[in-house]
Amino acid sequence: MSKASKIVQIGVFCFFILFFFVANLITKDKTFSERENRYLASAPTFSFQKLKSGEFTQDYEKYITDQFFLRDNWTTLKARCETISGKRENNGVYLCDGGTLITRFKKPDEARLAANVGFVNALAQNAGEIPVYFELIPGAASVWEDKLPANAPNENQLEYIAEAYASSNVRTVDVAAALAAHSGEDIYYRTDHHWTSLGAYYGYTALMEAMGMQPRPLDNYSRETVTEEFYGTSYSSSGFSWVKPDSIEIFVKETDAEIVNYGNGTPQPGVLYDYDKLSVKDKYSFFMGGNTSLITIDTGLEDAPSLLILRDSYCDSRVPFLLEHFSKIHIIDLRYYKTSIADYIAQNDIDNILVSYSISNFATDTNLFLASR
Repeated sequence: MSKASKIVQIGVFCFFILFFFVANLITKDKTFSERENRYLASAPTFSFQKLKSGEFTQDYEKYITDQFFLRDNWTTLKARCETISGKRENNGVYLCDGGTLITRFKKPDEARLAANVGFVNALAQNAGEIPVYFELIPGAASVWEDKLPANAPNENQLEYIAEAYASSNVRTVDVAAALAAHSGEDIYYRTDHHWTSLGAYYGYTALMEAMGMQPRPLDNYSRETVTEEFYGTSYSSSGFSWVKPDSIEIFVKETDAEIVNYGNGTPQPGVLYDYDKLSVKDKYSFFMGGNTSLITIDTGLEDAPSLLILRDSYCDSRVPFLLEHFSKIHIIDLRYYKTSIADYIAQNDIDNILVSYSISNFATDTNLFLASR
């Protein structure tokens, strides 16, 4: 290589370094990423103590990663290049046939899984004679395993569900079988980790069977599409930004039930469907208005039992199916609700309790200990 060629290469290299340094310097930081539906890291405060401990450099690396110039474009370019090279996975998400994005299920911490089952058992002990139902929902990586790229690493979710059920002292709900029986249908979103309203319906039938109740037949519902522009969490984290959006359907129409949301600490009118959320990135929050600590639904049915649900976000799209079976539904998210569950049960005349999580969330959740208090 000639001396002139080396000088040109060094010049180009230095130009790119200078260009991106200046671009990152003058580009205004973003607080929130609409595409990823999360808050981005802000510039860390410098101190010699943080520098010495390594905290400053770690925080600064996160800041630069989140605020890098044209970050979304680089993420898409990386995904494009890896797809061209034959790789069908990016950031833990598989690109499957038909533009379906499936999040990889990694081996969970079995100690955490066992501890969380123990908290469910403790909840049942505290509940006394009140029946407790335990439900773990498999993700698309399990039910749609045949869609995954050949030889894609993927832990067996059903084994961990079976292990958790075997260790529990409560009544279990076989959601996995209900979903597997309809695996050829659109029971999960193509761009999101949640089940669709159709998947939630089949989950509802499994719950009704476990509780000895009769589910409403599918053909009794009139399905309505509320949006065709839904991009979910798998889309946001994968970089596969060229796939088509999902549609969101509802089966149950608006209700006259009295819905109260305690998310701000004080009771506020709640909703079954929040149509304002269809204009934001996180359109799944259309169901029940999104994550909140406590929601109560008084259906007006006088001769029906009450139900307390400790849950993750899978629950939100299934709640509409439950309204015609219970007099009052109490929905608690332990990520935000920090008051004693035992006291809540004693104070609210609860007839049935349901612990409902996706296996992915249940195996990693650090708040389930609150269920045992």
